[in-house]
Amino acid sequence: MARKPFASSQPTHNSASQREAHLLLIGASYRTCSLEDRDRLQRKSRHIVVPTSSDHHAPWSDVVLLATCNRVEVYVLTKSPNLVSHRMRKSLGVSSNDQSLYVLDAEDAAAHLIRVASGLDSVAEGEQQVTEQVRNAPKQLPSRSADERPLEDLFLRAAKIAPRIRRLAGVRPEDASASHAAIRFLQAAVPVENPTVALIGTGKMARIAAQALRGRARVEILNRDVARARQLAKILNGEAVPLRKLSQVLAEADVVVAATASQAPLVTARGLRAAMHRRDGRPIWLIDLGFPRNVDPTCRSLAGVHLLDLDGLAPWGRFSSSPTAQARVEARIREEAERMVESLRPTASADVASFRKTAEALRRQEVAEALGRLPELSKEGQTVVDRLATRLVNRLLHAPTRHLYALPEGRRKELIREMVSGLQGGSG
Repeated sequence: MARKPFASSQPTHNSASQREAHLLLIGASYRTCSLEDRDRLQRKSRHIVVPTSSDHHAPWSDVVLLATCNRVEVYVLTKSPNLVSHRMRKSLGVSSNDQSLYVLDAEDAAAHLIRVASGLDSVAEGEQQVTEQVRNAPKQLPSRSADERPLEDLFLRAAKIAPRIRRLAGVRPEDASASHAAIRFLQAAVPVENPTVALIGTGKMARIAAQALRGRARVEILNRDVARARQLAKILNGEAVPLRKLSQVLAEADVVVAATASQAPLVTARGLRAAMHRRDGRPIWLIDLGFPRNVDPTCRSLAGVHLLDLDGLAPWGRFSSSPTAQARVEARIREEAERMVESLRPTASADVASFRKTAEALRRQEVAEALGRLPELSKEGQTVVDRLATRLVNRLLHAPTRHLYALPEGRRKELIREMVSGLQGGSG
């Protein structure tokens, strides 16, 4: 999908539509900039978004930051898209002609979010981990209102759609991760029979890599918590090694896969240079699955060192699908994107509000009748009954409300009329 400047992609609006909240996406990914640039943008974007997400003078009504190893994206609901686009670029230190940032709006932004949630825009195409990251992204920043988070509904819907999109694309999610891409790279590029592979870390990515290596290599597990390393090593019939012995491992292992949450490189150029002197010319393959980096990128310049980072794994993370499958996927994504954007329009809010207003009137009526039968109930008891009824109604209407937002306008109005009629008919 081609990225385009907002000014050239903005549709023509009449005066009424200009007052509507506009879905806008400003972001960068592994397709447009390096790991170092994404790390810098991620730190700056949090600084920009967090202090102003609850600011009533901010030029948006809702905002979500989606920051993963593959991307840094800010989604906003705004009545001033050009202002927000200009402000974000300026605050991030990115000029208007810099192609590292892309700006998408309306259905294009929603379609992109669906592709991201489905893993189709990841280094490891079809990965499932990003679905959970999309689901949780709205919870990472404060908001002005705990009750009205239209973008949270949008993100939850994208996450819910994701498994269906993956199935339609023919992706095998059990083989789709950066760790699986790393293993495919090893099988294709490392000319060592039964290599010794050292895994630094015991988190999810390291565990996936370890399971994939089972029976294919001699595996060593390094971790600061030696007990956790032993636990994983036992499952894999491997060997646990204290992280303090990393220099020895670098001198002996054929392959090192680093997958930790460390904020600073664990493998430094100085340490690796010393290890290479002890290897007698034997090459070493380093695969860095960390973000931020676990391996100092300057290690790549050392003789005999082959270093691959997350972005370098892209060729081994792709899957092939037929043109027919691709067309089906794209058609479904566009269809869902149109529904998602429709749910953000004021007419949708007004329609759903009329339904909720009817439900609230019935709740008040039923509570009043119940309290009328309990004249001896204390004020505290009456408050408990009222709050209980409110919680029950909100829980019961939560899923139907989200479903209504996702429907096309005509179908939504028709269904709300039927539901309101049913509520009123059953109130006697």
